Amino acid sequence: FRGNFIQLFLEEVRANYRKLDASEVYPDRRLNIHYPGMAPPYLYDCRTQVWYAQMPAILMHLAKAYHFLPDEPEQQTLALKVVLDCNDILMEITNYHGTVMWDQDSWTEFRTHRLADWMVIFEKTGQACLEPNAGYLLGSRLTVADIATAAMFGTLVHSFPELAADLEQNAPRIASLCQRVEGRP
Repeated sequence: FRGNFIQLFLEEVRANYRKLDASEVYPDRRLNIHYPGMAPPYLYDCRTQVWYAQMPAILMHLAKAYHFLPDEPEQQTLALKVVLDCNDILMEITNYHGTVMWDQDSWTEFRTHRLADWMVIFEKTGQACLEPNAGYLLGSRLTVADIATAAMFGTLVHSFPELAADLEQNAPRIASLCQRVEGRP
């Protein structure tokens, strides 16, 4: 799931990349890289010849390299916040990386309260720039924040279609943003 964020970004910028099976890096070799991480995704930057770990760090590295950060420093900080919020949602929706399986009652509680709150947080984050059917999360152009948001909520809705109504109810502009980002060639 975390690797999807990286892949969508690389596709967006039309980067030349090759996907490796996680077993080629993890678990045995992960501690042999210069900046190790606990688990995938990893990114090897051929230009700098450095391995990067952690989805938020990788996305921010790529965003800087491909000029997908907002222009203003305050907006760059908000872009990082959006990426970190996505990472937090991943932790929560996977029930802390599968340490405990969901039961129906706890899933319903999470879905109607905590996940709904996350959707509202994203909606409020974009309220200054998003129109009902136009705009981007943090300004006038597509940035890493939009790609991360579409990777998060677009994947959730794709994987769990019943969540589409939740997103539309709690964050209609985010739902529209995801559809616009995904609907481009």
